[in-house]
Amino acid sequence: MKLFANTTSPFVRLVRLAIEEKALSNQVDIEIIDPWADPEHFLAANLAGRVPTLVTDDGHAIAEAHLILRYLDELGGISIFPLEDLPNTLAIAGATLGAIEASTAIIIGRKSSEKFDSDMVGSKRHRTIIEGFKYLNTNLPRDFADRPDIANFAAVTLVDYVLFRFPDTDWLVDLPNLAAWRDRQNGHPSVEVTRPYM
Repeated sequence: MKLFANTTSPFVRLVRLAIEEKALSNQVDIEIIDPWADPEHFLAANLAGRVPTLVTDDGHAIAEAHLILRYLDELGGISIFPLEDLPNTLAIAGATLGAIEASTAIIIGRKSSEKFDSDMVGSKRHRTIIEGFKYLNTNLPRDFADRPDIANFAAVTLVDYVLFRFPDTDWLVDLPNLAAWRDRQNGHPSVEVTRPYM
């Protein structure tokens, strides 16, 4: 399999966490690309030019992180969507994924408008991030050491992406439960190897 990826996308990280936790890393070649450059071979796999995109061994190109996760979950190993406590796991993941979407919308919006942060859409996206962090502070996912799943994939991805992209704000200062939860994930192999970087 081949995964088209970049080093900063939170959606790529969700997929890479699954690959690591499901012990599939030796079956997936990761190609780091610049999706904004629209390389032809990448567009042949995904006309939208978005990462992540997974090309299966039989040549099917699967776009969008959630669909890739659905495919990977069928390949054995731990389940990303475990039946035990599934509604709560999905509720945490849903709120967190909404905040991830909002944070990427700000980064992309800034490319088209210097005033994006303060306009109506940008302000709403900021509010979504803040509320997502507050929600996580009172609805913590399991630790990775207890059980990796979509909720803790999303939570660690959100926290690390926002701290990486918006470093001028102390996002966790008033959220002690979330700060302690994130600290506990330090050193976990999949968390460390998938951290965003430029």
